[in-house]
Amino acid sequence: MYNSFHLIRKDFIIVQKFILLLIPYYMIMGFTNFDNYTVFALLPAMLLLINSCTMDVQQNNQKFLVSLPVPRQQIVLAKYLAILPYSIISFAFTVLLYLVGFLVGRTAEPLAWRELMLSIATFPLLAAFFLPLHYWLGRKGTQVINLVFIMLIMINFFALKQLMDQFPGLAEWVSSGKTDSLLLPVITGLGYVLVLFCSYLISLRVFTSKDI
Repeated sequence: MYNSFHLIRKDFIIVQKFILLLIPYYMIMGFTNFDNYTVFALLPAMLLLINSCTMDVQQNNQKFLVSLPVPRQQIVLAKYLAILPYSIISFAFTVLLYLVGFLVGRTAEPLAWRELMLSIATFPLLAAFFLPLHYWLGRKGTQVINLVFIMLIMINFFALKQLMDQFPGLAEWVSSGKTDSLLLPVITGLGYVLVLFCSYLISLRVFTSKDI
C-alpha cells in the first residue's frame, strides 16, 4: 500500500499542470451551461485518468516502473486507487462552481448532490472499461481508446438524462431521495463493486503477462 501511495503521487505529478486547466474549464461551463453543472462533473475525472495513462505510455514510465522492486500488482492497483482522488477533485470543483453560481445569483436552488453523485459514480464504471484496454493495447492503441472514451463521455451527458426518463424510480431518488425498495440499490451496489473488481483482475492479468 505504501508503494501504491507513491505511485498515485507520481500520477499527480504528471497531471498537475492539467489540473490547473480545470479552472478555465469550469469557468466556461459555469458561464455557458450552468443548468447542467452536475453532468459536467464526469469529464475532468476521466480526462485526468486518460492524461495520466497517456503520459505513462509516452514517457515509457511503465518500463521504468517494472524495473523497480515494485510488484506489478501494486502498479495496477495504484491506477485503480487513483480513481478515488480523481473523483474527489471533480466533486470539489463542481461544488465550488455551484457555490460561485449561488453567490452571483445564477441559481437559488440547493445543490443537487444526488444527481452530482450519480454523475461522478459513472466515472469508475468508465474507468473499469478503459484501464483493461489501456494495458492491453498500450502505445499502439492509446490515441484510439482515448478518442473513443472522450466520445462516450460526450454521449453520457445526454444518457444520464435519458436514463432517469427510462427509470422513474431513479428519477424519484434523485429528486427526493426516496426509494420503493432497498433491494435494488443493494444489488446495484454489489454489481458496481463486482465490475470494478473484475476489471482490476483483467488489467492485472494483462499487465503481468505483458512483455514491456
